[in-house]
Amino acid sequence: MRNTLGVVILLTLILPWKLSDSVTYKLTNFRCQSYENSFVTINQCRLKAISRNKTILNFNASLANPANSIFLEYQMLKRANGYKPWLFNVKVDGCRFLRKPYDPITVLIYNVYRRFSNVNHTCPFTGDILVLGMYLTTQIKTIPYPTGDYMLSMNWIFNHKPQFITNVSFQFVEDL
Repeated sequence: MRNTLGVVILLTLILPWKLSDSVTYKLTNFRCQSYENSFVTINQCRLKAISRNKTILNFNASLANPANSIFLEYQMLKRANGYKPWLFNVKVDGCRFLRKPYDPITVLIYNVYRRFSNVNHTCPFTGDILVLGMYLTTQIKTIPYPTGDYMLSMNWIFNHKPQFITNVSFQFVEDL
């Protein structure tokens, strides 16, 4: 029993390190659409290719009014004859989450873009929302999923009204 536990711990430490060389993430598409330009104006929404395997995401939106209540509805979609719902569909209170993170999947997503963004305080939000130079690395593989094309669709709700939607498509390839 003791040897089995030791082997499991050893494999837990070594396998992610070895698999990180064979895992590739690449941003493939980024779409943004504002429902109401009088509240949110999207100034920049684009991907920029840096190299063959590295693409960065830039997003800049301006809020005309303070947002005191922010909700985020997001879902993961997998491409198979069009994008189909896959794995999760979540609604999160953004103000509560930024005070004290409570949803594990949202924590994973937030950790991906946190260091590239100015979204680091609680409500109310005013001015510009920026995500500059964001790219995907192999350190984000914490949920096991198969090779394929995926899209994270996020519907942003400010002050109880849908304001804009962002769709981030990426490719995940695992060569074993």
